Amino acid sequence: MKIKLSALAAALVLLLVVPALAQAKWGAIAIDPETGKVGYARNDPTASVAKTHAKNRCGSNHCKVALWVFNGYGAVVLKKNGVYISGIGRTKAEAFEKARKRAREDSARSFAWVFSGYS
Repeated sequence: MKIKLSALAAALVLLLVVPALAQAKWGAIAIDPETGKVGYARNDPTASVAKTHAKNRCGSNHCKVALWVFNGYGAVVLKKNGVYISGIGRTKAEAFEKARKRAREDSARSFAWVFSGYS
């Protein structure tokens, strides 16, 4: 009886996890630090694809991937000294808050954000 219950529990877990993984998506932001051009990727199947799409959409040979995010929000702030800092979170506000905290500059300017994943 215990084996049947274990098999049933495992099957239920798979029924719940597999659809969630099928909906899992990646996003990315790429930035050209010289010009400030930005490229975004949303709802891509892998981090690698998202990063490539963001760089390609940035429109410059100098674009660098600033962040990639799995099923959530990513945000980039611009510090007064011109440095870009990223953060991720479950909400846009949380992502910007984390970016500013990492920047150690509360007045860092909101620069870009992306959402990818769950609906």
